[in-house]
Amino acid sequence: MKTGPTGRKVKSERHGTGLRWLAVWNERDGRRRKRGFSTKDAAQAHLDEVAHAVRSGTYIAPERGRILFRDMADLWLVEQVHQRNTSLATIDRRLRLTILPALGHLPLEDIDRSTIQAAVTSWSKTYAPTTVQLAYVYMAGIFKTAVHDRRIQQSPCLRINLPGVEKSLVIPPTPGQVQAFLEAVWTPYKAMVVFVAAAGTRGGETRGLTWDRITENEGGARVLIDRQLVGPGPTWGPPKTDDSYRDFSIGKSTLAALGPRKDGLVFTGRLGGPINRNAAGEAWRHAAKVVDIPGRGWHQLRHFHASLLIAEGASPVAVASRLGHKDATETLRTYAHLWEDDDQRMRDASDGIITLEPPQSPRSDTIPGQSVA
Repeated sequence: MKTGPTGRKVKSERHGTGLRWLAVWNERDGRRRKRGFSTKDAAQAHLDEVAHAVRSGTYIAPERGRILFRDMADLWLVEQVHQRNTSLATIDRRLRLTILPALGHLPLEDIDRSTIQAAVTSWSKTYAPTTVQLAYVYMAGIFKTAVHDRRIQQSPCLRINLPGVEKSLVIPPTPGQVQAFLEAVWTPYKAMVVFVAAAGTRGGETRGLTWDRITENEGGARVLIDRQLVGPGPTWGPPKTDDSYRDFSIGKSTLAALGPRKDGLVFTGRLGGPINRNAAGEAWRHAAKVVDIPGRGWHQLRHFHASLLIAEGASPVAVASRLGHKDATETLRTYAHLWEDDDQRMRDASDGIITLEPPQSPRSDTIPGQSVA
């Protein structure tokens, strides 16, 4: 309303607009709440919704959802006490580089499904699909914690389209390629090439191996894997998984390649200190420029070792135990295509048993391995 020429109140051009209806309610703790609406029906609908939420126990105070996403991420990160140091480092890096730049400044209550999808779509233009999926897992975990803490009613991570990950078959290097790589790699890393090719250990397990974990015997040595290198110092942490704890044999030739026995680390850098992940990666890339070897990184030698075991007829269970896999299923997911001999044997065992043409000679009516009662 405004004052007209005659001094009387008249309707202004904004009459009937704005948040003219106020919904007021009391929470269980006695605090008085209010919120403005443009219509009476909208205000009443909100009061009805609040009343239903209070009765059903799903009511969440408005200020609970105003916490910034970055602060919620900090609360979530503190709870990740079950994660290993290496996993925590990965989480921290993904939060800093990917998730927080996109969502950190937003209150939880302002983040909806469309906001999440827009962030994922943007990440997909910069990062590999596996990186985007990992970031999404961490982000969804933060929102799940927010729901459990009764800061929001439901997570916005619903029906989000994630980039697909192309599954490609592992192509291990050949013995000739590994031998050529050994000749091209820098001298401090040559023994490490021989060992990983013969043992199939992971990067942190290899770089963190110490001589007190190697017990010599008549056939060579037993190697105990019960920790991995996780930082400078050196600093050790537990292996990747509980199933990664294992011990296995290496032969005399592999043991000899490690050089004379000494205290401390088996593999050291040029200055005698621990070999960190970046230094090992640089050594690999330098040699890979000279030698044509499939894949990227030291993990290729782990694949090479697995291919040797399979070629020698090792079972999936035996390969899983040697590599520190959870079970044979994990091994088969990665290396099933390398058991080609099994496929050929099954082909030959079943081909021609039943034919369209009658057999030329009487055929046994029993299956090999079965007896007739």
